[in-house]
Amino acid sequence: MTRSNNTRMLVESAFLVAISTLFCILDAYMPVFAFVYPLPVVVLVVRRGLRAGIWATVITVALTGMFVGPFQGLLVFTKIGIIGITLAECIRKQYSPVTTLAITSVAVAVSIAFTIGVNLIIGGFNIAELWDMMASATDSAIELYRRMGLSESEIARMEEYLSQFVEMARILLPASMLVTVVAVAGFNYLMARLILRKLGYKLVELEPFSKWRLSWHYGWGYIAGLSLAFIGQLQGIPLVLNIGTNVASVFSIVFAVQGAAVVWFFFEKYRVPKVARWLLMIFIVLNPTFLQMLSWLGVFDAWLDFRKLSYIE
Repeated sequence: MTRSNNTRMLVESAFLVAISTLFCILDAYMPVFAFVYPLPVVVLVVRRGLRAGIWATVITVALTGMFVGPFQGLLVFTKIGIIGITLAECIRKQYSPVTTLAITSVAVAVSIAFTIGVNLIIGGFNIAELWDMMASATDSAIELYRRMGLSESEIARMEEYLSQFVEMARILLPASMLVTVVAVAGFNYLMARLILRKLGYKLVELEPFSKWRLSWHYGWGYIAGLSLAFIGQLQGIPLVLNIGTNVASVFSIVFAVQGAAVVWFFFEKYRVPKVARWLLMIFIVLNPTFLQMLSWLGVFDAWLDFRKLSYIE
């Protein structure tokens, strides 16, 4: 390697480390940056190799620890070192999008587990505190409604609704965690693809969204979840009910994505203007009734193949 190439590599690495460190420091104050700060290391590993990524992670952890404390620096290791390098290696080795998403999701899950463990041991965080915060927020909301002059009957209805919401959030915590893991992995993968394509890298082709489709076999997972939930409720077995509810919720979201792909396919087929497509899709997703219908559409598409496409194994 020539001196010019060495200099270029060092400058590029230093620049990406600086961006990564900046994201990590800002994340201590604005957690939204947690969604993007693995990306500089992903780009570095793909362009310069695994060794450069490891060194970048070490330096970023050290710098973050210096500026915002060793605790935050330790958490940075999980999000950059585990997620970033794993995703970068999957891209560098040209794994398929499905395989990359699956492996990166495992890395995100490990990172989250490590983060929770560190918070439990060092930060003194307890999951019970989360429910206490939600209960406190519910009490504050009820008090606000009372000050607004709502009748006691209306307040009672709102209190019951909020209590049910908190209880459902507690039951669906496993499903919520799983969906969050896959969403974080998917977001980072799509963003990494966008950046690397802009830099001129040829990546494994990703099917257009309108052609995403799962095998009908996955439909049995949705049916199994609904069946377990029904049996658990009928027999009065909370554990079976909770397991079924979580399984059904996960598959409901999966098939809602497939349903959205079906809708988008027909938007494209009938040349619906792009602005109208996005507005209609946002309306559907934000409406609980239409969102459930979208999920059912995805389930039926798995068996009936409305678009006449091959499926993802």
